[in-house]
Amino acid sequence: MKFLKRIFGTSEKPTESWTMFSSSKKEVKKLMISSGVLKIDSDFLQIKNYPFQPSIVFRQPRISKDIIVDIDPESHPPTIRIKNELIFLTAEKREELNEFALRNNLVIVKRSNIWGWILEPFLDTSFTEEDDQRTAKLMGEYGLTKDYVRTIREEVKIQMLKYNFDTMLWEWGLLNALDVLKAMRTKYDKNEFEEFYHKVMRIALLTKENNHT
Repeated sequence: MKFLKRIFGTSEKPTESWTMFSSSKKEVKKLMISSGVLKIDSDFLQIKNYPFQPSIVFRQPRISKDIIVDIDPESHPPTIRIKNELIFLTAEKREELNEFALRNNLVIVKRSNIWGWILEPFLDTSFTEEDDQRTAKLMGEYGLTKDYVRTIREEVKIQMLKYNFDTMLWEWGLLNALDVLKAMRTKYDKNEFEEFYHKVMRIALLTKENNHT
């Protein structure tokens, strides 16, 4: 409730029908969409009902180990990379994913949560000038300028506030690429969302060695 207190000087919990940013019940329901149902087999993964239409997994739910570039089983949520795309997996099966990765000799990586830095202003907590400078420095190492980040934050601002507060998620610690995709899919049409989806992936997969968007 820190956001409420910061903006309105109160931390009183709203009623279930209340929305700060005028989201309809239908939109709130869409904002909280599941990222699909994960099945882990010996040498493949399967994700049913993956919600993002531009993704290869939307069209091809069965993921052979042979097309997985790498896996980050410890991220929140765990992710695998297929070509230039991150696929978001079920955190509840983290231990099984570790076993899957070891069994199939997958490359295990630790990705930076670049979208987490971009989305910090929309957490249910304070975002100070010091926080802004800290995240700007971190993102600068990946080639993201202050102006570029400011433009992205402005693009996603209302939807992220709806996502975190109108749904009563009240996330205060961490937001990520999955969260921004869930938030923006309710705003954009098919073509707009596809363009945004690929932008999210380009940024999420930036490295310090290859830091151009």
